[in-house]
Amino acid sequence: MQNESSKTQKIRTTSVAIFTKIKESGKNSIRKLADLINRPKSSVHRHLQAQERRDLHPESSLWESPEGYAWLRILVFATLYVFCLGRGVGTDQLSLFFKLIRIDTHVGLSPSALQHLVQQMEALLPQFQDSCEKSVKKANRQVVVGMDETFFGSFLILVLMDLQSGYLLLEDISDDRCYETWHAKTTPRLESLGIEVSYAVSDRAKALIKLALTGFDCDSGADLFHAQQDVSRWLGAKLGNRCKSAQKELEAAQHAENKASSAGTEDERIMLQENRMAAEKTLAANQQSQSDYHDNLQAISDAVHPFSLADSTQNNAVKVEELLEQRAQAFEKIAQQQGIADNRNTMKTFRNQIQPLAVTVSCWWLWVWETLAKLAVDELTQNWLTMTLLPAVYWHHQMNKTQNRKAKAQYRKAWEQAVANFDSHPFTASLSDGEIQHWLALVDSMARQFHRSSSAVEGRNGCLSQMYHNGRGLSKRRLQSATVIHNYGIKREDGTTAAMRLFGTEFPDLFSWLLEHMGELPLPRKGRKRMLPNPLKLISVPA
Repeated sequence: MQNESSKTQKIRTTSVAIFTKIKESGKNSIRKLADLINRPKSSVHRHLQAQERRDLHPESSLWESPEGYAWLRILVFATLYVFCLGRGVGTDQLSLFFKLIRIDTHVGLSPSALQHLVQQMEALLPQFQDSCEKSVKKANRQVVVGMDETFFGSFLILVLMDLQSGYLLLEDISDDRCYETWHAKTTPRLESLGIEVSYAVSDRAKALIKLALTGFDCDSGADLFHAQQDVSRWLGAKLGNRCKSAQKELEAAQHAENKASSAGTEDERIMLQENRMAAEKTLAANQQSQSDYHDNLQAISDAVHPFSLADSTQNNAVKVEELLEQRAQAFEKIAQQQGIADNRNTMKTFRNQIQPLAVTVSCWWLWVWETLAKLAVDELTQNWLTMTLLPAVYWHHQMNKTQNRKAKAQYRKAWEQAVANFDSHPFTASLSDGEIQHWLALVDSMARQFHRSSSAVEGRNGCLSQMYHNGRGLSKRRLQSATVIHNYGIKREDGTTAAMRLFGTEFPDLFSWLLEHMGELPLPRKGRKRMLPNPLKLISVPA
């Protein structure tokens, strides 16, 4: 492979040198060109003939120049990086794309050649992550993690993510998902990065709960996403179907009533009118139940916050448990009114998650108090931080993060109220702008450390599912490269990657690093013409 790369580099260098000298000094004899670039005359002659064969399009001369070839490298490698590794597009389709833009005369772009380049990228990407992680100074980093397993038939992947930064600490193929497997894979990984798990969010899988309590020695919180999903699967679809059925029954009753109004007896019209009124009443009751269901489902999310949405006062585990129990009773009432049976004991499962959901709030407050105690913050400043500045920063963060319109309006209202309290507080006026910015940075890191859901992990599972089906499977090498791209290649709107947010340091640009290490593009080769057999041609066979 090294010999092939050096041979390709030599051919490229000779071809580019010939093109440059022709461009600088005009059309010279073969002997003069050979003297100018210090190459044999026969070699120069072969390259000139090859250039003439490649000169098929108006832009062909551009690809012979150093600038044009550099751009070709970027085009080919960027296309493979984004569409093949990132989106699971096959090399056969990419080969067709490159041929359509007419660069196959200068670069070897067959599916097999592109597949070789993709495999080279997949081998380089884990090396980049290893070098970056080894360059980071060892430090004790406390993180909140989300963990889950995702299945594709018999294909099992274990996913462990730092929820604040989005850094994938572990994404590995496994044969099982028991506690021993999780512990064996996560322990050396976390130790090598100097990471200590302070809190873990997951579904109520026994292995994950044990991993948090025993393996990480921290509290295990329930995932708000799964808690709402369980209720939605039980009530949401059934209520929606009943509303659709009631709407169709009302439309049928109205059609029958309108038809009987022109031709029908008085008794028939009265009966059809009563049927229409009954259908309207049924539809209104179903719609009201559906509306109550949506309000209570959103109220589950509204309850699990460190502050009250109404007045931004501090929440604790007891208040959260009371609010969630009210939601459970409301769901049971809706199900009773609609005659929906709880065959899978959904409410029992939900109630089992109330205490782990409330633990999320109490653990976060405990961490806040411990952080302020380590900083030796006086009582007056501490009260101002936790009751005035922290609510304003927290609701602003939630307002920008959510995509639910109703929730965004509620968070905006809570944020505006918290900002008004901040501006009117006498302690705020006593601080300089520099002091306020100092406390603002501290409080912002605290607000971002509150996590009640592992939805980011679920989003990653969905991304893996798309890659699995688009690419007709996932190999271990492709999964490792996808992990590196997630950690070091994907940027948020502020321009930071997950690695930058976790380690707090700059890293080399991933794609630029790949360009430096990928070497030269393959040379084009003239493929053999496919011979189609003629069934009418008799081939003589010796006796």
